[in-house]
Amino acid sequence: MDSVELHRHASPVEWNARHISVGDIEALLVDGAMRQLRYRRVEVVRGFDCPIRDRNWATETPAVVEETFYEASDGVIYTRRFTAFNGALLANLAINVQPERVVATLALDAHRRVETNRAGFTLLHPIQGVAGTDLTIQHSNGTEEQSRFPETISPGQPACDIVGLKHVIDGVSVSVRFSGEVFEMEDQRNWTDASYKTYCRPLGLGFPYVIEAGETVEQSIEITLSEVGARRPASVASSHAVAILPEIAIAVEPNWYSDTALKALADLPDARRLLRLDATSENALAGLAELTGPVELELLIDDTRDGAGSLQALAKTLRDHGIEVQSVTALPQAYLHSYQPTAEWPDGHSIADAANWARSAFPNAQIGIGMLTNFTEFNRHPPPAGIGDFTTYSTTAIVHAGDDLSVFETLEALRHVHKSARVISRERPLRLGLATIGMRSNPYGAAVADNPDMARIAMAKEDPRQQTVFGAAFAVGAYAAAAGSGCARIALAGAGGPFATGRIQNGSFRAWPVHHVLRALAGLSGQTGTVMPNLPGGVIGVSGEKAGKVSAVIANCSVAPTRITSPGQRGALMDGKTDVADPDWLDHAEWRALDHVLLPPAAVVFVNEGGAQ
Repeated sequence: MDSVELHRHASPVEWNARHISVGDIEALLVDGAMRQLRYRRVEVVRGFDCPIRDRNWATETPAVVEETFYEASDGVIYTRRFTAFNGALLANLAINVQPERVVATLALDAHRRVETNRAGFTLLHPIQGVAGTDLTIQHSNGTEEQSRFPETISPGQPACDIVGLKHVIDGVSVSVRFSGEVFEMEDQRNWTDASYKTYCRPLGLGFPYVIEAGETVEQSIEITLSEVGARRPASVASSHAVAILPEIAIAVEPNWYSDTALKALADLPDARRLLRLDATSENALAGLAELTGPVELELLIDDTRDGAGSLQALAKTLRDHGIEVQSVTALPQAYLHSYQPTAEWPDGHSIADAANWARSAFPNAQIGIGMLTNFTEFNRHPPPAGIGDFTTYSTTAIVHAGDDLSVFETLEALRHVHKSARVISRERPLRLGLATIGMRSNPYGAAVADNPDMARIAMAKEDPRQQTVFGAAFAVGAYAAAAGSGCARIALAGAGGPFATGRIQNGSFRAWPVHHVLRALAGLSGQTGTVMPNLPGGVIGVSGEKAGKVSAVIANCSVAPTRITSPGQRGALMDGKTDVADPDWLDHAEWRALDHVLLPPAAVVFVNEGGAQ
């Protein structure tokens, strides 16, 4: 199928879940993973699974051999046999759900020697009702430690040497026992996952590690639940916040620059150009001769070269090309990699050195400081105080999981990420780099995951949802999270390459749904606006104070249909069936009354209060 047509005919959401209900326990079973485990309607576990990771942290796609599901009077039993590493590892998983207890067991049999960074259970704890609350940690030597789940995002492991955990969520006692391995916990909000994760094995033991041929690894998790107190009274948090809506940027790289990029940039005249260059390359501007207008620069500095001289030379080249530079964020290339909080960052050029050299080479530009990768690295190596006019980092939604539900769940975590970043940034404004589903680069391994089949997988640069209405809905959610957190700028797509907003076909630009979202949001940016961070059913949106062609953009950022009611308003619906290949689709879209509308999963609505005709 032609990739341009994908968003017109393919379902925007892949969702195949089995609902489990045993006594007071409810959960979803999705592709062998337990998701959204609830006890008396309280989510007590975000999920647990047994992912297998390779030496670059890419998740192996399991080859399922056999699955069974038994229902009995006292519970249900689910079993799954699958292989990984081309059959080298055979996994046998069993999950037993009882009225107040869930037991999961796992056996990994190695038929050949395998190298892995992680092979075994991971358990995810939700954020809501958990962040900042008390936690009891049971250690392998039999002692107990009284601790807390982090409120501000922890750069390191908040709990180590774990064989058991106890805590309370909204009047429900949660007790977890682990066996077969010592576990530890990380704050997954670092990577925009909406959870804390207890996993094995401890990172301090080193990776990759080897499971030898003939070896069997056995693990288990036992979760016991009970009610210990009154539920918190239901509170209705404000679903609206007033904010200055962030400016829209579009990312540009020389190898992305093409006829597609030219058309995308021409159709987005209000979007800032966020240009990434290798500052030491003699051909840094190759292919960019037609780039016009002011740019904001992200510059990579070779650690073995004269950083100050490289930036001075590049500044002269840009002046000679007549390119106006509005801001510069320079970073030594070594900082594209991630380091554990307890590890030493590399010697050589520092981020402070790079910022000072940028200030000297570009005296009229604003200077950024931070990371060009994820918030994780920003949190682990905070930008020094007193340097830089603004701070920055990027985000990706598929570091740990690539399924649709997990991607939408990252929108919950983004608010926590930006809140923690504002604390680190102090008085400096926060300007986000590229915030997308796909992964631009991999700080945790040698490369991003190959994805020739365009599947929904973790750590891939090319993600099929970029071309569909799902990518457009995600962009709305990411923008709303940035706006509600006071961010000044965000890049939601690229001018070309894997994060493009469309492509050239038969000489014409064919838009993908995200293109229309960017056009609408660019028209709202800079206004005092209203952010709707989490309306009922996962609907997220933003609206501007000045009525125009589009006065608001909302999206169903969930895997289920959601009904909305907006009396007196009219809107243009973009869902998986809408033909939006015309880049000017919004100018002649059908506008309908929003008195009673059922939004399909990942649908986007462009609203005009005055009723566009």
